[in-house]
Amino acid sequence: MGKIIAIGGGYQGGNFDCQLEKIIRNLIKKEKPKVIFIPYGSNDFEENYNEFKHIYETLGCHVNLLQPGDEHLLHQADLIYLGRGETIPLVETLRETNIIPLLFQASENGAIIAGFSAGAHALFTLAGSNEKDIGYTIVEGIGMVEGCMMSHYNYTERAEAFHKLLSKRRLAGIGLEDHTMVVVEDNVASFYSSKAGSSVYLIKTVNFQEPIRIMPDEKIQLPL
Repeated sequence: MGKIIAIGGGYQGGNFDCQLEKIIRNLIKKEKPKVIFIPYGSNDFEENYNEFKHIYETLGCHVNLLQPGDEHLLHQADLIYLGRGETIPLVETLRETNIIPLLFQASENGAIIAGFSAGAHALFTLAGSNEKDIGYTIVEGIGMVEGCMMSHYNYTERAEAFHKLLSKRRLAGIGLEDHTMVVVEDNVASFYSSKAGSSVYLIKTVNFQEPIRIMPDEKIQLPL
């Protein structure tokens, strides 16, 4: 399978971090990669998509927005990127549009599958998420990465809620702060941070261990 990338967040949480996006671009060894942006986590995605398109076109990519009926474009993509929003509606729409098997097929063919915030949640088996009308809960993703994670982990309320959710279900998890991302290949996770002080944490709730800060040069075998 190709690389699976989960981004914990960017500037002010929901805005892209150009340094992380440049790292992702440089993982694609093509002069003019084809990039597909999937906006199904949000009904108000135009500004976010335009920012994304500007970043990746500046980096030499050809960028398209996935629209219903254009799923065939996924077969040609070098990078498929799931945008921010709410995790439950995103995963439901991926199921309803039969995109999930196409993502797995694209990954098998070597494409990078990336997700930002809710898009990152969707790539895992499970995720801690703050969903509209529900609040903090464990949600199901599409399972491209086996495990549980939460984005924007630098916010105290989110981190504490994630700890409680993990403890209740006796799960281990990964907390991704803004300006960090995890790259998973062959079930081995590597970690990146673009900003001093922004980190990734490993949370093991058994025996009430404190969250463990992961160093950028560390590699972790998944599942935890």
